[in-house]
Amino acid sequence: MILNTHIQPTTTRRIIILLLTIFTHLYGYSQDTLQQPKLLVNGYVKDVEMVLFQKERSYNTSANFLHNRINLKWLPTASVTASLELRNQLVWGNLLKKYPAYGDLLATDPRYADLSFNVFSERLALLNVAVDRAWVQYSMGKLQLVAGRQRISWGQTFVWNPNDIFNTYSYFDFDYEEKPGCDALRLQYYPKATSVIEVAAKVNPRGKATVAGLYRFNRLEYDFQLIGGIVDETDIALGAGWSGQLLDGGFRGEATCFLPKRRFLKSDGVLVASVGYDYTFESSLFIQTEVLYNGSRETVNLLSLGQLSGGGLSAKNIFVPSFSVFGSASYPVTPLFTCALSSIVNPKYELLFVIPSVSISLKENLELNLNAQLLWSYGAGDSYQNLYALFGRLKWSF
Repeated sequence: MILNTHIQPTTTRRIIILLLTIFTHLYGYSQDTLQQPKLLVNGYVKDVEMVLFQKERSYNTSANFLHNRINLKWLPTASVTASLELRNQLVWGNLLKKYPAYGDLLATDPRYADLSFNVFSERLALLNVAVDRAWVQYSMGKLQLVAGRQRISWGQTFVWNPNDIFNTYSYFDFDYEEKPGCDALRLQYYPKATSVIEVAAKVNPRGKATVAGLYRFNRLEYDFQLIGGIVDETDIALGAGWSGQLLDGGFRGEATCFLPKRRFLKSDGVLVASVGYDYTFESSLFIQTEVLYNGSRETVNLLSLGQLSGGGLSAKNIFVPSFSVFGSASYPVTPLFTCALSSIVNPKYELLFVIPSVSISLKENLELNLNAQLLWSYGAGDSYQNLYALFGRLKWSF
């Protein structure tokens, strides 16, 4: 029987302190030995400035995010690996005044174990600490077993992943490179070097289980995969995907059909599919395109903070319904300076989304990124409002 429980914030703090204490002692132990280091530590610190405004309104919204990530990986034996990764965010600005619920949004963990809490949350600033990954992996020959908070990446395309039924992410959340994970148990078996069989299971905060399997294999120089399972004890999911080369470029796609469990034979279900292609020219110009079909009848407010952060999304309803087209181009002007331009258009809802960006490597491990997220509703309807966001990010990796 699955218990519908959610770990409370006080318990969350105790778990985080316990995990940090364990890894600190392990780190000290590994430093005292002359063997290969058994504890690996890395991460980054970045400062992100955001300005958000709408043409229809007379005020702007601004915020500063000081973000620190710490990644710890412990390798006690050749067959056992453990990982703990923390996200620490200090946020200040009038964003907190205009969206008072933002602090609660950060402190609410959408996974089974609530491992996110606010150290303090005031009207002008807040500090959030969250456990982003916490897993243990055991390997034995062709078998791998992973338990804990992890990312189960079944997607093949870059922007929209209908096969990614365990942990959906938003393309708009550009500052979350690691992408969200889930609290799950995952078993992998590698019958050959080019094939894998996976079975995974997770439980959401409401106590509903997602259990699914994947079979990935190689044929005709393409990687194919088949997936099937039940999502949140509500829908039966059946899907497939592929990736390979076509005309010297990358060609990939994936599709999943979601059928309600209670009306499995009486419903047409919801089909979500994406197909993408990318190509690199001799000049190093990189172009990429992707098309999404979302058969869901549920609309998602594209121009909301929830959508920008990935809140409320799922593989079944990953973007605005109907067809959406993505296109991007990037070019390294110099080895240290790259320009890029991306866009998304949804003809049915008359939405246009444009992202220009510039990345500059200032020195080793120090990078400056400037980008804008410009969203227009170019139709006559008022279902959506125009939204413009400007970002500046300075990132130091260690």
